[in-house]
Amino acid sequence: MTKTKEITLNGFQRLDYVQIAPKGSLVAISGRNAQGKSSVLDGLEATIIGHNKRDVPRPVREGKKNAENFHVLDNGMQLIRKYKEDGSSTLTGKTADGKKVAQATLNGMLGALGMDAGAFPLLDDKKQLAAVLNLVDLPFDPAELALERKQVFEERTRVNTRVGDFEAQLKQYETLPEDLPAAEISVSELLDQYRAGQDENAKIQDAKKMVFDWAARVAALEKELQTARDYYDEALRNPDQKREEIGLAEIQVKIDGAEETNRLVRKKQERGSLQFQYEATTEQANALTKKIADIDQKKSDGLSAANFPVPGMSFDDEGVLLKGRPFRKASTREQTIASARLIIASDPELKVMIIRNGSDLDNDGIQELQNLGDESGFQIWVEFVDESGEFGWTIEDGKNA
Repeated sequence: MTKTKEITLNGFQRLDYVQIAPKGSLVAISGRNAQGKSSVLDGLEATIIGHNKRDVPRPVREGKKNAENFHVLDNGMQLIRKYKEDGSSTLTGKTADGKKVAQATLNGMLGALGMDAGAFPLLDDKKQLAAVLNLVDLPFDPAELALERKQVFEERTRVNTRVGDFEAQLKQYETLPEDLPAAEISVSELLDQYRAGQDENAKIQDAKKMVFDWAARVAALEKELQTARDYYDEALRNPDQKREEIGLAEIQVKIDGAEETNRLVRKKQERGSLQFQYEATTEQANALTKKIADIDQKKSDGLSAANFPVPGMSFDDEGVLLKGRPFRKASTREQTIASARLIIASDPELKVMIIRNGSDLDNDGIQELQNLGDESGFQIWVEFVDESGEFGWTIEDGKNA
């Protein structure tokens, strides 16, 4: 756990000469506007990060030819960052046992979010989300889960389109009689029945005529009575003469209506096929809906089980959420405290953090920062606008007041 033991800033930005040996977890840098408060935090950060010309376009105080920041850490490491008027800088560093300190060593002492708690709120939504997820051990891969949900959602959309198509097609079918047969009527079979009926009726008619003829002859021909009786008896023995004639009219009606019946049967079969497809597709859509709900539940359960470094922090497909609302919608205090917690959660070797908007915090926010520093072992440097000269380290015209 490494922190700042002392820092001396000579000719850096607005500063003439400032020396600070911080005590406690909250290091307040205060003073009126344009006196050099921000330069103190810039110089503190610059000795570690090594700002380039773009980050620090005018590193040397007006009227001076160069600037030097001397930073001593409590592990015995000493860092000297020198600047020229053109913005170029050099680093000279050594450890407590005299070994050279390179920029790579300093970079390794920082967490993924650096030192400045004001940097995280300036990231876009996707980068904020990536930074948070890098600090949270989730029971699922957010990118894989989001991709799976997107694929299932798109598939369900396609299936629901088919459901709609089937519904529209089913509406086009007229109301069909409930007693329609399952298969089409065979007109050829009905015609065969009709012709068979005609043949049978001819037999019946012939039998009846024979009875009539032979009865007349019996009456007329006494001489041929015995012969006539024989024929008569034989005719009586024919079973056809006792049968009723087949009703051909009913068969004719069926023949006449067969085509219409068959048309309706085909409609019924088509509707049955569509109904089956509709029900199967609807079942598929419902299954996909359940799968989406399962994915959402998996994410919800995972988030509930995850240990986020900030109370009330979570995320959705768009980015980081704080108390269920987008991070960018949170208050300045909420963003500042959350960003501080994230830097702490990154667990860097160098336990030094800077906060530039201390004046936006109320007393509760300041107290919360101090508590965070005490609990985590961090040294939190905070800039405040204050004209009393009695709060923290006061900077006046580039010097210690």
